[in-house]
Amino acid sequence: MIDEKLKEKARNSWIKASEELKFKIVTPFNTLIEDKETSLFAYLPQYGSPKGMIVELTEEPEFLTNSEVIKWAKQNEHFYSFINIDSYLNFDKDFFAGTLDDWGKFS
Repeated sequence: MIDEKLKEKARNSWIKASEELKFKIVTPFNTLIEDKETSLFAYLPQYGSPKGMIVELTEEPEFLTNSEVIKWAKQNEHFYSFINIDSYLNFDKDFFAGTLDDWGKFS
């Protein structure tokens, strides 16, 4: 389980990135998965696919992912990525821009 303080630090970095790089982000992103209210790290409506991008966090050494989130994202035609939290704790404009370029802008 990822520490809430680290998650908040990563969230603040993403919010700063959205301000600096001029993109939309919803963080946290709440949705129903398997009829259960679920809070995901972020949703980027302009990236990853025409229906947007789901972003979840993972961490060393296991780099765990959540199969329910993956299934939900695929069913709803969202691209998804589990990103290493350690890489996104501090805002670096070029690094974040590179991540967004990798995911591709759709709108």
